[in-house]
Amino acid sequence: MISRPQQRAQTQATELFVGFDVGSSFVHYAVLGADRTVLYSPDPIMHFANPLGAIGEAWRDIAAHCDATRIKSTALTGSAAETFPRVMRGALYVYDSVAIPKGAEVVAPAAKCIFHIGAKDSYFFSLGVVNDRQVITEWRTGTKCGGGSGMLVEKQCRRMFQGDVPAPELEDTASARSEAERELIAERNRGRLQGRLEEMLRRAEEEASRSKEPSEFLARCGVVVQSDLIHKQNEGATRVDNLAGLFRTVARNYMIDVLGSRDFASTTKSGQAISTGGVFSNDLVRQNLADLLHIEIERPAHHQNIAAIGAAVKALEEKNTFVMDLGQLRNVAEYSREKRKFAPSLSESLPRVHAKTETLPSEIPAGTEVVLGIDGGSTTTKGALVEIRTGKLLDKLYVKTHGNPEESLKHVLKYLSRHKANVIIKGVGATGSARKLYEKILLSKSKSRDLSQQGIASADRITDEITCHALGVKHNNPEVDTIFEIGGQDMKFTSFNKAGTVKEAKMNYSCQAGSGQTLENMADVINLSVESTLQDAALRAERVPIIDSTCGVFMEMDENRLIAEGFSRDEIAAAIIRGTAASYFYKFVGGSQHAGDKCSAQGGPALGKAFLAALAQVTDKQIEGYPHREMFGAWGQALDIIQAIKQFEQDGKKYGTAFRGWGIIDMAFHKRKVLCRDLFADKSCGIRDCQLEVFSIEDDEIITGGFCPRGNSESAKKPKTNYVDRYHKIYEKHFKKQGCLFSELSSANPDAPTVGIKRSMATLGTKGVWSAALFRKLGFYPVVSPRSDKDIAKIGVDNSRTEFCIARKLATGHAAILNDCPDLKYLFNPSFIEVRQPSPPDLKYCIYTES
Repeated sequence: MISRPQQRAQTQATELFVGFDVGSSFVHYAVLGADRTVLYSPDPIMHFANPLGAIGEAWRDIAAHCDATRIKSTALTGSAAETFPRVMRGALYVYDSVAIPKGAEVVAPAAKCIFHIGAKDSYFFSLGVVNDRQVITEWRTGTKCGGGSGMLVEKQCRRMFQGDVPAPELEDTASARSEAERELIAERNRGRLQGRLEEMLRRAEEEASRSKEPSEFLARCGVVVQSDLIHKQNEGATRVDNLAGLFRTVARNYMIDVLGSRDFASTTKSGQAISTGGVFSNDLVRQNLADLLHIEIERPAHHQNIAAIGAAVKALEEKNTFVMDLGQLRNVAEYSREKRKFAPSLSESLPRVHAKTETLPSEIPAGTEVVLGIDGGSTTTKGALVEIRTGKLLDKLYVKTHGNPEESLKHVLKYLSRHKANVIIKGVGATGSARKLYEKILLSKSKSRDLSQQGIASADRITDEITCHALGVKHNNPEVDTIFEIGGQDMKFTSFNKAGTVKEAKMNYSCQAGSGQTLENMADVINLSVESTLQDAALRAERVPIIDSTCGVFMEMDENRLIAEGFSRDEIAAAIIRGTAASYFYKFVGGSQHAGDKCSAQGGPALGKAFLAALAQVTDKQIEGYPHREMFGAWGQALDIIQAIKQFEQDGKKYGTAFRGWGIIDMAFHKRKVLCRDLFADKSCGIRDCQLEVFSIEDDEIITGGFCPRGNSESAKKPKTNYVDRYHKIYEKHFKKQGCLFSELSSANPDAPTVGIKRSMATLGTKGVWSAALFRKLGFYPVVSPRSDKDIAKIGVDNSRTEFCIARKLATGHAAILNDCPDLKYLFNPSFIEVRQPSPPDLKYCIYTES
């Protein structure tokens, strides 16, 4: 997204009309003459959680380029300006749904279709002419779940490029000798921060344009797209392909969520479709949407400021004469703040927080036997060197992954290799979402084969995160009965019985409300660091505004409301930390009935005292923060290896490691994508032809991906039973007693009216066979849809709302396949209503199954 050069204002007009679009991330503004000519339309200002300050900066910019005495009216639009008219008597507020089409009348009079994606809200407008007046014939907007495309792009580009684009040097406003000088310093600082973000967005677009195989993200909302993107990254997908996939997904989700299945190709002529809003500054997003709709989409001048222009046009039409006084902005902030509910300050909960620190040894004695534990998380990579004899942590490193798990692993290994002359590596292991990728990098297949042939056991381990975190904390205090573990993307909760066995353990699947990544996203909006400045700011707040913590998207929306309401940065910091802790505890853990008496908080966010205080406040528990709690995943992985080694020694078994050695730091790691049929020829199943990823390091070639064991090098010698295939064969055997498979319909010669039954949701199983028997008995010929594959998934995704889960999208794909078959007369699309049971298992059906 490359900024346009600013335009110089034309000041000869007698009357000027100013429009402000105060959004969740930017303040857009424009000046029009009485003849609707756009006189001044500069680049928008990114407000970094200070929209009122940005409005002041914009006003000074207008005054520098125009004659302020000629301003006839200042009109407002945007989500952050909605409360302004309640305080500023006479101020005109124009809703986005009115302002954007009004702006189009000026910047693109011939437009019939407007595609708009902003930082938070997405719109579509169809325009027509009635009685010589342009009117909106149709308009649509995205859902809460599908919204936020602009924020999604911004957040992911920040995450992937923050290590490449250095943070700017900021001036200290404390050195200002006057309020005017302080404002100038703040403007320069803000400009540098915006320049950094624009450079990240520019690099992202440039990199993505080089992609040959964009990653595929079949996700239902911005939070889950982010989750899928991180998983792809940890599987080894390149940043180039992930970025290209991200921009394609934004366009596709906009089409699905806002446009639906409408046909544009046959109704839209050249020059009639325009794209507006900041996201469409990205040529790839605009072109992806054009390709999906099979039309040309033009980007007009002033495309980012279209709503501000529309607000000014509306003021001109309504002869509005309100001119804003900057002094009134303080009243706006006070009005909004009065309506909020508050929790006590986080600092009041600090007495219930018991955080401890510990210094690691500066040197390791020569000949020390150690194991290496790696925790490859979604946003960070951790490495731990642990002494075998004592289980003591000797050295560690915790770094941001920055979208490049291989390089972050090499960074960790390079740091720990400073001890290579003094330590003897006896075993290595990996945990976290990137553990499978790291297993392939760390362990040599040829060394593993040699150990096996010599009858030597392998001490290397790949272990799940819940086990590792439990081992890590129990090493510090065996009496801990509750673990609150908050990672970047994954959240875990574990409780123990008095005997020390696991009582309850759970991990989130896709929802990220309450995760470190969600907290980091919200911290980025107010330009604070989760590790330091966010924690300090939150503890300074004398009260904590309560925000909606049921969903990551809602939390971010509520954060934007706090910004619009003019809360201080300290109060917003406290609100998002407490909101994250509340979401984790109430929504994910399930409340106090699940927690014990000795509670340990661990993971990256738990390094911050403010977060620990927030957890103490919402749980009403004493919270323990043990030393190196951010490392319990990597440390626990090392302890798991040590347990195995001690068992080998007890059993008198020889053991060894397949660790490639510290030379990994300089090894090349190559990746390529290939179809299963091209790689395995006749050995391929011939049904799915999955896309596999082949990784090469040294002489090893590792195959991953696909649905069956063939796409997994670790299973090549001993393929695991393909239970999915076995299930389908049993299902088909019973179904064919009543009807036929979809692929057999053309040759089946049905003797009765055909009825299609989906091989998905409730009818993928006994109810599907029961349905077939029922319809056969009623005089119909049942036909079941094919097994789910990539084509059915794509059809389902393209025809479903974004808030649907992937299972529901698959069901839509199956229904579409059956619906398009001319040989099927009827479709069976049942809604099974669950009868509540007095005892578990209960509540198996979701609302989409029952409705």
